[in-house]
Amino acid sequence: MNKTEILNFFDNQHIVILSTIRDGVPQTRALINIRNKNISPHLVELFKTDNRMLLMTNTHTDKIAEMHKNPNASLYAFNTDFDGVTLTGTVVELTDDETLDAIWDESLLHYYPGGRHGGDFSVIEFIPENFKTYRGSNFKKTSGNVK
Repeated sequence: MNKTEILNFFDNQHIVILSTIRDGVPQTRALINIRNKNISPHLVELFKTDNRMLLMTNTHTDKIAEMHKNPNASLYAFNTDFDGVTLTGTVVELTDDETLDAIWDESLLHYYPGGRHGGDFSVIEFIPENFKTYRGSNFKKTSGNVK
């Protein structure tokens, strides 16, 4: 499975599951998938050419502190046909204005009332290294390096 196939799968999911590490223990939470065109229509054009896996979160959350201490992470998505993709890799908080401005939209004020520059809007990039897929009700598995 190459990165394009992985991105296509993730593009169709509403929720992704991110796991970070705190004191050697996985910390897992669900995040809204901004690559999904129904969730973030303002980002469709960006993600047509951007092969990065980007996530939004509040700066004050535990996951930001966890990823600064240990960048190892896992990202998982699944659909109702029992297809799932687990990615392992690293995460980094992006701070460049170009990326943050490209993602910001006034519709996000609901989640980030301080706005784009209010101090609580963060963008995370997940950098996949390995994948494992589960396909269908028989859970056929494949795995490998993300290329």
